[in-house]
Amino acid sequence: MYAVEFETEIRDGVMIIPEKYVRLKNTHARVVVLVDEEELPSDPEINAFSNHTADTIDEWKDPEEDDVWT
Repeated sequence: MYAVEFETEIRDGVMIIPEKYVRLKNTHARVVVLVDEEELPSDPEINAFSNHTADTIDEWKDPEEDDVWT
């Protein structure tokens, strides 16, 4: 697994993949969305989730993936 980073707009639940990453279209991906707080209306569920780190989510723990970063 590898990571790419880009900024895009999300409209009606859809985000556009930049042409630079055209090979990502029609593939499966794990997506992490980072949004400036002032752009979102307050949502207690999102706020509660935001107070946790990825380390607390068991499905995201994969030692083989972590080896890439160490």
